Amino acid sequence: MAGMSVSLMVSFGLGWLLAVAPSQSERIVPCTPGTSDWSSAKEELAAFDARMEALPEDGEVEEARTAMRVLLGHRCFGIAREEEHREPLTVDAEHSVPALALKAWWRDGGKAYFASQLELGRAGAQTVVIPPDLRDVLSRESSPRHRLASLLCPLKAGACGAETEAWRARAEKAFRRENRRPGTFDEDAPPPPDCMKEARKQPSRLRYKAWRGCLALEPKARQVQSVLPLGRIRVPMDGWLVIRGRRGHYNFCDQLDAYHLATGTTYRSNSCSNLALKSDGKVDAAGTDAARQSGVKVGRVSLERIRELMWMLLLDPEVEDGVQVEAVRIPVPKGLRVEWPVTDEGSGGGISGGAFGGSSAQTTLSWNWFPPGGAELVSGQFTFPYSWAPGEDHANVLMTEAEATFQEGCPALPVPVRELDFTRESGVNKLDAPEGVSRVQDARVDALLTWKPPPGCVPGKDGG
Repeated sequence: MAGMSVSLMVSFGLGWLLAVAPSQSERIVPCTPGTSDWSSAKEELAAFDARMEALPEDGEVEEARTAMRVLLGHRCFGIAREEEHREPLTVDAEHSVPALALKAWWRDGGKAYFASQLELGRAGAQTVVIPPDLRDVLSRESSPRHRLASLLCPLKAGACGAETEAWRARAEKAFRRENRRPGTFDEDAPPPPDCMKEARKQPSRLRYKAWRGCLALEPKARQVQSVLPLGRIRVPMDGWLVIRGRRGHYNFCDQLDAYHLATGTTYRSNSCSNLALKSDGKVDAAGTDAARQSGVKVGRVSLERIRELMWMLLLDPEVEDGVQVEAVRIPVPKGLRVEWPVTDEGSGGGISGGAFGGSSAQTTLSWNWFPPGGAELVSGQFTFPYSWAPGEDHANVLMTEAEATFQEGCPALPVPVRELDFTRESGVNKLDAPEGVSRVQDARVDALLTWKPPPGCVPGKDGG
């Protein structure tokens, strides 16, 4: 469902519920407060709210689906029905929206959206509510074949994965634009369009629809952000995390790090140098290699920090961009009459896009997680030392924090020979490394495989 939020349907998130015949009148207007229709609509909304409160997070949604259809059939929710009248939406051809997502949507703004429909008929200043998007869910029931299935909690999670909730809150706070690091977002993005100016281009009977559609298609108006899916994932407690690649540009290190998630044991093998340049500006590979300083360090890092890094790397591909997570309230411009034409005339469109940048100071690091017990490894890549992808950039911050806790000492475990044999180096720009980095990276692996502990250190014995 990622990427659907640019449509008005997914702004509401529940187009999958709608199958109501349109009204035959010329236009739909809000109910006047105090009328019998308004009172009955209020009672039906209260009944549906009670149903949503009682719906278990792992419950069946079919009854709620039917009840929502009935609610939208009420005359006082006619504008809501028309705003969201699109093709049905489900997670896929076989699965409906999980109750967890439905409950979160209702709690975070769906209820406020419906309640606002009963206020639009009041005299004086009015405010519209744009409901949140329907969130993706990652759980044992909804994603049984997911690459992270062994770590997924059930929909009714209880204590499962509770220890990662602080990590989730920290990550989603870091994803917000105001907290992003300089250079990781477009600081010169154009201002949002004047939706009322666009609406005035339409006949008066179509202006509210045009204005409302413009708001739904404008990310800045809807205050969208990047988020993790709903549902919990347990802490990756064991196995080896291996990170490989070049860090830096003119001053760099070709590096391989292996972290053990159960003990914090760390093996670090790097080869550092400065780019030597020829008179024509091209890289002198021989000169660069001649200046290399290589070595191996062993010790430990903080378990909390390295596990949080592993958790973020695993979830990075699941980060969803452009999601409205709560209700947004926007005053109706003065002079704009709240009404909705029954016909499809005046339907607006929108374009959503973004800019992506890069820098020669950025490199790509590869990572591999080898779970215990011979389970299938999980692999990925991320851009270092910063990235426009918020999940990757947060992983960079977490990696820096984890590395800052490194203390040299006798390792608790021997070098992970089998795991290192399965890792592969990430590529480097041909301008920086004309002859590639395979030989250098292989040497980093060989340095670890041939590493000898200092006198008095027996890995796996007195190192534990």
